[in-house]
Amino acid sequence: MSTAFQTLDTDLDDPSGRQPAGVTKRICIATPDILGPVKNGGIGTAYHHLARLLAEWGHEVVIAYVNTNAANPGLMAETRAVYEQFGIAFEPIVAQPAAESAMARVGAPTWALLEWLRAQDPPFDIVHASDWHGLCYGPLLAKSLGIAFGASHFVIHGHGPALWNVEGNQQLMATEHELGWVFIERRSVELADTVICGSAHLLGWMRDAGYSLPARSFVWPNPFPAPDRSPEAEAARAARDGAHLEEVVFFGRLEPRKGLVLFIDAIRRLVRQQRAPARVTFLGIAPRRFDALGLIRRATREWPVDVRTITDRGTIEAVAYLSEPGRLAVLPSLQENASLALTECLHAGIPFLAAATGGTPELIAPADGDRALVPPDYIALGDRIAELAAAPLRPVQPRWDFDYALDVWSRWHAQTAPCRASTQRFAARARAVRDEAPPVTVCLVHHERPALLRMAVDSVLAQDYPALETVLVDDGSESAEAHIALNEIEAEHGARGWRVIRQDNRYLGAARNRAAAAARGEWLLFLDDDNLLFPDAVSRLVRAARFAEADCVTAASIRFFGDGDPRTDPGSHGTPIRFLGAARAWIHVTNVIGDACALVRRDAFEAVGGFEEARGVALEDLAFFNRLVLAGRRVEPLPDPAYYYRVRTGSMIGLLHDHRRAEMSRVGVLAPHLAGRSDEERAYAAFSVAHIAKLAATASDPTFRRGCVMALARRPSRFGFPDLEASILIDPEWFDQAWQRDPRPMLELRRNGRLLGRAPAQDLHTAVRIAAGSGLAAITGGLYSLHDAANGETLAVLATPAFLLARRVVGAVENRPEPEVRGWLLDQGAPSRRRRAAIHVDGRLRAVVRAEEPRRDIARWKDTDGHHGFRWRPTDAADVAEGTRIDIFDVETGRALRGSPVRVEGGAIIASRRPGIANRGAADVS
Repeated sequence: MSTAFQTLDTDLDDPSGRQPAGVTKRICIATPDILGPVKNGGIGTAYHHLARLLAEWGHEVVIAYVNTNAANPGLMAETRAVYEQFGIAFEPIVAQPAAESAMARVGAPTWALLEWLRAQDPPFDIVHASDWHGLCYGPLLAKSLGIAFGASHFVIHGHGPALWNVEGNQQLMATEHELGWVFIERRSVELADTVICGSAHLLGWMRDAGYSLPARSFVWPNPFPAPDRSPEAEAARAARDGAHLEEVVFFGRLEPRKGLVLFIDAIRRLVRQQRAPARVTFLGIAPRRFDALGLIRRATREWPVDVRTITDRGTIEAVAYLSEPGRLAVLPSLQENASLALTECLHAGIPFLAAATGGTPELIAPADGDRALVPPDYIALGDRIAELAAAPLRPVQPRWDFDYALDVWSRWHAQTAPCRASTQRFAARARAVRDEAPPVTVCLVHHERPALLRMAVDSVLAQDYPALETVLVDDGSESAEAHIALNEIEAEHGARGWRVIRQDNRYLGAARNRAAAAARGEWLLFLDDDNLLFPDAVSRLVRAARFAEADCVTAASIRFFGDGDPRTDPGSHGTPIRFLGAARAWIHVTNVIGDACALVRRDAFEAVGGFEEARGVALEDLAFFNRLVLAGRRVEPLPDPAYYYRVRTGSMIGLLHDHRRAEMSRVGVLAPHLAGRSDEERAYAAFSVAHIAKLAATASDPTFRRGCVMALARRPSRFGFPDLEASILIDPEWFDQAWQRDPRPMLELRRNGRLLGRAPAQDLHTAVRIAAGSGLAAITGGLYSLHDAANGETLAVLATPAFLLARRVVGAVENRPEPEVRGWLLDQGAPSRRRRAAIHVDGRLRAVVRAEEPRRDIARWKDTDGHHGFRWRPTDAADVAEGTRIDIFDVETGRALRGSPVRVEGGAIIASRRPGIANRGAADVS
């Protein structure tokens, strides 16, 4: 295969073709997509074949399946049984986001995979993963920092990054999640031991997009079994070869990137010219983000053609459909890597016509290129379809030999050199950084928190790092208690070389800079007085920085609440906070790179001028990290917690609730990106960041974003089987738009992605009853979602009732003599966690309030301080008009509180006297 990149057969120990004395290996395939739980898709198909082939070649194979439907025990048991037949272990991994933020949700799958891989004993020799959505970023980050996986060789397959896919679909990026995927996909490729792409096209795209491709980057066709050469298969091929065209089949995902619009335009032109084929079929799955079915319905309504749309076929069923004589597969992708759909046609001998785009020409024998390839132009495509209708259909030959491609895959996995080389490099690097301990200065800053300062000092004293000094800067404390504490620390630890510096209150940035200026260490570790280091924090940060040759390493942390000591009060601990890293696009607006508690090389700190010193402005740490990144310095996040991060009333983050200060802070974050830019570029950046920041405040919460809430209950049906009733509170904006489109807009209810049924949306508060049948004896153990049936848009998601049962959420609203909503909300499984309540007035979201007020009647609950009350007093008179309905829901789960909905009667709030539809599910909130 002619290409500007290396091909995989050049990486064999013995390229002459002799099979090496095979060494069986322990191999993991980590993927969010695999045939079985996922019906079709390029990644799932490729890894299904790779897993089966590796098992046939004698390797121990484990599929690590990371997907939301991994929480479905029935589906996972079925899938495990299927793969056991092939000698393959199947391990579902459930990723639980540590928070509601976009960063936590983007990172959840890769952090779950990291922890799962760490627990494997013995470790895997080879780990395969796709670049898509950066699933293997966490493990690769850990390896790049010298933390783990020194004996594992990571292979990243280029299947199609998010940005490549969005550009191919001619779409804009709509969510913060996509900004995160762009970053972790690129870093997964850059940190891989080996990269393999099915086409030189995608490797070239990565190179042009700024990827630092590893030296071991190869082009090779996706693993695919040898063609079936049985007499029956040969007879079927013979029947297809020479048949006349009877049906034209669009084959691929029904989206613009796959050429759907191009195909429709081509057939429409043939219809006008009275040259259209008798039958046209659309064969592929419909994406959520694009209304493919609506487009097809509208475009083909007047065609004098037999039109079919088939969206429920898996890979095997789709190929079987295309294998009938007289059917021509059309794959007019506008952008393509190494299409599995096209490979399936080559493999089965199915006649096809494809657009000459991306990596497609690399898959087809040059002799067949003129016949099988067409420019991505609707006129050329239509004319070629008409030409093929007048001639016998012929199969297309592949550029490579399937048997040879398989042989290379087999021999590459059997050899030992790649794995041995990567293991030796890791070990050599670990030895180089093991014994040296460069001097580190802890830059500790303080302001009016002497009790917390003493805990921070104790955590520094407990460090196991030998070459450590501390500079403590007091930023203008005035209280006697603070001065006493500072004097005592100075007296007690001056002999250790500690220095205490006092200055007028100039704010955090200036205090940190003052400490850095007085430091003598080669490395600087910044620490605020309300946080505490783990005893080995400095050692681990230094080792990681030196192993990765990084200029700055930030750290994950354990969040905890209140003014106590987390070392002696584990009950105060919250979830870990893990940062993703230096995502250059995302860090314009969101801190995904790290907290100020970070280890920084002193020369890098000085080169970028340290922290901003604007008084009263937050996010100065993010602005500092931005300057490091833009200066080309390497900044990496340690994925393991190294300190305790205190969350308390009056903390610095409170500044961001002040709109003006929040805006000033974001201007400071943006400033490093604007140096040297024109006025138009700077104006556009400021405009974009303002709007992204506004969206970021709501994007992590489906209830807050769309205003839709859903709750479930089982209902008896007249036939004795249970029906499923979904109680829906719909966003009026969506309802108005849907009603204009269709007087009876339809809703779809899905469980773990599978359609349960459809029902019309009657009004803003709709009770959708769906006959679920005898297969739904209980509603626990599934993820339920509500969708617009016309375009698949997700309107509401309900956390699995099984999750609610495991972590019992309770709450209620009460009668009030005045127009004020008051109630309480508590998670008994995590009583220190403050939940939020969503307030909807006549179907429209009005407020989200935090349940943190003291309630003596709730304090009786075990392990709770009683701070779980909330209240909301409307400021708009229309919200408390007579007869107004007010619904109150738990934000995270979408479940209504006991007593909801309430109504305004005579100026008072009257709670429901009986449980409403939303309150009678199998896993009731109250």
